[in-house]
Amino acid sequence: MLKKILLLTLVAMLAVSMTAYAAEDQNAGTKLARGGANLLAGWLEFPKQIYTVSRDQNAYIGLTYGAVKGLYEGIARTGMGLFETVTCVVPPYDKVFIEPEYVFDGWKK
Repeated sequence: MLKKILLLTLVAMLAVSMTAYAAEDQNAGTKLARGGANLLAGWLEFPKQIYTVSRDQNAYIGLTYGAVKGLYEGIARTGMGLFETVTCVVPPYDKVFIEPEYVFDGWKK
């Protein structure tokens, strides 16, 4: 039963996120899509930070400092995703609480 609810929630979030990008203005749908994406993919900050710190510094610093930074930023991004998902109907819609807006941004130098 719990799996069905989670799957249905994921499908609903995906549907909202696909329609949110069609609108040019920021609205509750775009805030929900941003929050849902960060909630579900916040854990990707861990490998992202290891990669980016290794690229900018060296592999040893990337595996140590980058891992710690990735853990911290992953928790922060997931928390902000939860916050934006829960408060998606409350303005402001265009205020981004964490930069970059999505975990998928910022991989390139």
